[in-house]
Amino acid sequence: MKIELKEFCRGDEYDISRLIKTVYDEFVAPDYSDHGNAFFYAWIKPTDILKRQKARNTWLAYCDDKIVGVIEIRDDHHISLLFVDKEYHRQGIARSLFYKALKECKERDPELKEFSVNASPFSIPIYEKLGFERTKSEIQEQNGLKFLPMIMKL
Repeated sequence: MKIELKEFCRGDEYDISRLIKTVYDEFVAPDYSDHGNAFFYAWIKPTDILKRQKARNTWLAYCDDKIVGVIEIRDDHHISLLFVDKEYHRQGIARSLFYKALKECKERDPELKEFSVNASPFSIPIYEKLGFERTKSEIQEQNGLKFLPMIMKL
């Protein structure tokens, strides 16, 4: 299996939205309220993904011609989305996407000191394996979304 990392291109937003919704529905949505899920679904509409590309950095993992993973970075230091197709879990794709994003962000800002994420309950162990640490001891909730703030010191 050969995974290729590519930067977002206009038109990718539809496949990204489908991938995220599929993974989210299985692994994240059960922890959230209807309000939280509606808020998240609005966030991943293709039109909104496309609008955010002016201020965000998004990289995709491809296997053959299929998008199997995505990471979206805000302000060169905050992970706003990181999702990998269920069939490709535990194969290092999230790690590869994160380190690609980190490399690009550090090139733009060599003084970058930390990366942050608001991790869903499902993703906390994944971020801990990447080297992120909890900044709060308890799960937070905002707009119906549950998350744990985490950072990685660089």
